[in-house]
Amino acid sequence: MPRRTQRLPSNGDGDRKALDYNRLPDPYREWAKIARNFALNVDDPWDKEDLMHNIIERCMEVAELYRQQGRSLTKGGAIRVAQYTRLRFYQQKKRNKRVATISLNTMIVDEDGYETELSETIADGNGIDLDEWLDLKLFYESRTERERKAIQKMLKKNWRTLSGHDWRLIKRFRAEYKAVA
Repeated sequence: MPRRTQRLPSNGDGDRKALDYNRLPDPYREWAKIARNFALNVDDPWDKEDLMHNIIERCMEVAELYRQQGRSLTKGGAIRVAQYTRLRFYQQKKRNKRVATISLNTMIVDEDGYETELSETIADGNGIDLDEWLDLKLFYESRTERERKAIQKMLKKNWRTLSGHDWRLIKRFRAEYKAVA
C-alpha cells in the first residue's frame, strides 16, 4: 500500500515525519502548500497525490526556466502554474476515459430487432472486392450498347428467354474481361 505524502498527525512515528511536506526546503514547501489547496477539491485520493506532485514538479520546471531568464517565480506565478497544471491534469484524465474497449462477444440489436453477436458483424474475406468491381463497371460501360442490353436482359429479366445472339455477346464480354483482368 503506498504511503500518504500529505501532512498527517504526528504521533512520534519517524516515518511520517520523513514524508511531511513541511520539511521540504523553502520554495518547494510553498509550492506544496499551493498544491495541497488545489488538491483539496479532488475526490479520489490517488488523484490528490498525483495532482499535488504534478503541480510541484511543474512549478519546479517553470522556476528553472525563469531562473535561466534571470527572473524568479512568485507566489502568484506558482498559483497560476497550479491552475494550468490542474486543467491539464483533468484534460488528460478525461482523454484517458475516452479510450474504451468493447468485447466482440457483446450482443447487439440490429435494425430488424434481432440480437446478434458483435463479432458476427465484421466483414469477412468473402465480400466484394471493390477494386475489381470498379474495373468491371468501367469495362461494362466501355462496351457497345448491344452488349450492355444483353447483360441487362440477363440480369433483370428471365435469362432463359435470351436469344443465341445475346448469349454470344455475353460470352464475348466475359472472355474479353478475363483477358483484360
